[in-house]
Amino acid sequence: MGAYLSQPVTTKDTFAGSGKNTTYGGASMQGWRRSMEDAHIAQTGMSEGEETALFGVFDGHGGSEVAKFCKKYMAPELRNMTQYQQGRINDSLVEVFHKMDQMLKDDAYHTELDEMRGAKGNDGPASEGSLSGEKASKSEDDDGGIVSTAEAVDMLKRLMQIKRLMNSEKEDPTDEAQESLESAPAEAPSQEPEGEPRIQAGCTAVVALLRGNELFVANAGDSRAILCRNGTAVPLSHDHKPASEIEKSRIMAAGGFLSEVGGVTRVNGNLNLSRAIGDLKYKGNQQLAAKDQIITAQPDVVQMTLNSSDRFMVLACDGVWDVLSNQEVVNFVNQRLDKNMSCTEVAQELLDRCLAPDPKETKGIGCDNMTATIVLLHF
Repeated sequence: MGAYLSQPVTTKDTFAGSGKNTTYGGASMQGWRRSMEDAHIAQTGMSEGEETALFGVFDGHGGSEVAKFCKKYMAPELRNMTQYQQGRINDSLVEVFHKMDQMLKDDAYHTELDEMRGAKGNDGPASEGSLSGEKASKSEDDDGGIVSTAEAVDMLKRLMQIKRLMNSEKEDPTDEAQESLESAPAEAPSQEPEGEPRIQAGCTAVVALLRGNELFVANAGDSRAILCRNGTAVPLSHDHKPASEIEKSRIMAAGGFLSEVGGVTRVNGNLNLSRAIGDLKYKGNQQLAAKDQIITAQPDVVQMTLNSSDRFMVLACDGVWDVLSNQEVVNFVNQRLDKNMSCTEVAQELLDRCLAPDPKETKGIGCDNMTATIVLLHF
């Protein structure tokens, strides 16, 4: 079963609370994965005076430690930032995402990160040659079994080595094959630093800060936030995937390359997302700013003024969005809120709805860790 358990872990961790303008609840579930790598934050009373609430979902890959680290440190670091105290919320959200990377590089936190990773191998960083950013993309072998993405990458590496040897023997170095997504451009070698960074893991992050009726959503990666306005799903973030032109341009300019592994576009044959906190291996080019690295923590920030037509927002990791569209989630939540179910109850049912009955049948869809936070808005 590759990276999957023989049976899913459906026990859920739940949380709930309320503030001046919000009532919230959520749930997380390990599912078919061998370990749980998600984390979340939900805090009201972020600031003195005007009511401020902070919600976030962190989807870990290659280990749980970076997601756990963000859960512990993002809110207090944000609160202490000068930009935040001056009311420059957009700037402070961008800064705090990069601050997490700076702290991850600091040796002072490495013992704590080791403890967050845990002593067992299941929750640790991927070994050399495996996918530290594996997002459960699987392919079927001839016998109907599941081939791990790590195996697919090993095969890809061998093919690329053969291809480079073949290309080196060609008289025309501008052969179109060299310009395909399946090989790194000769003029843009990888700029990864010498030696491996101690922290191998990473996490996506989608964070929503509500101050009064002003909503700010920062996103890096493929977790997602949506708003229900008059029963219609309004995107509060967009996914950062390597194949998009903006992401592809930055990756290539920074010395990275894209490849197809199991039908999924990946960065340097590994990550299937292009922005994340952590993943320090891809952030070692000293000639580039943090926002321009192969993988960057730079978030997009959306600001919106809420009103009485806004019923709720949902923050969730990609395990949910792989199964249901934005509007399908809005419809699912609305139907249950109309039955007076609590946010926590709705979140639990949402995760059950997205859970795959069998990884082989769904080819990995619905087999990821899942976390969802539902925030009712009172305006």
